[in-house]
Amino acid sequence: MARTTEKPERPNLSSQETEALAGTQTELLSELWILRDRVLILEHLLAEAGILKPGQIDEFAPPEDLTSKLDKERDQFVARVIGAGHRRSFSVESLKAQAAKERE
Repeated sequence: MARTTEKPERPNLSSQETEALAGTQTELLSELWILRDRVLILEHLLAEAGILKPGQIDEFAPPEDLTSKLDKERDQFVARVIGAGHRRSFSVESLKAQAAKERE
């Protein structure tokens, strides 16, 4: 099998890299649980109200405009999660910039 990248000189993660990885994992797990929790609650409420039928969400095919929006949201989510382990500090300015970017 051909290699696609150079083998690292140091195969083990440093303490700093391990911390970055832990930060990424924590961010991802937090986001995942929040979303799962909210979706389950919404599905329950919609089913109780008779608005949602069993299997309706699984069978739904989003229109092109929604697909584009979902793609943009996914890309921002991935950038935030992957970048979590590399953040060194936060400032009011960086948080404002991040919030403004997410509103776009």
